[in-house]
Amino acid sequence: MNQRVGRSDAYASSYDLEAETYVPLPKGEVHKRKELVQDVTLNDLDAANARPQGGQDIMSVMGSLVKSNRTEVTEKLRREVNKIVQGYVQQGVAEVVPGVVFIDEVHMLDIECFTYLNALLESSMAPTVILATNRGQSLIRGTYDIVSPHGMPVDLLDRCVAIFSILLHLLELALDA
Repeated sequence: MNQRVGRSDAYASSYDLEAETYVPLPKGEVHKRKELVQDVTLNDLDAANARPQGGQDIMSVMGSLVKSNRTEVTEKLRREVNKIVQGYVQQGVAEVVPGVVFIDEVHMLDIECFTYLNALLESSMAPTVILATNRGQSLIRGTYDIVSPHGMPVDLLDRCVAIFSILLHLLELALDA
């Protein structure tokens, strides 16, 4: 909170028409404390660390304009980023907040994707996963003979809460109005 005490005596002059109290100019540095909060996703960290760092010459700049900005995130890079994030969390300068993953048309995923989703749900920082589909009994992609509800493996389906949505008839809508 700032409070005006008076006018600095360094700026006192004979041209002042008002009679204010003059106070000495404070000595020393002005200390400001500012808290900076920035939301950064793991994808942002991956993209920043996966991008090759070119030189400052004209050929590097021109090459970066021509090349695609997409670079694969290797397992080694993933471990390094995770280690840095864990260090920040232990220091208390960062907080990891699990997000939400929404997958529409989940029946289009193959068996390998479902295996990855099962592993993702086992992690300590598992996000909230929302799966949506309009299929009944269907074949799981990537298999030749496994048919299951909604085209999802039964072991993953057992871990889900199913919320069925139904179409409202015009009569029901009219009654609610």
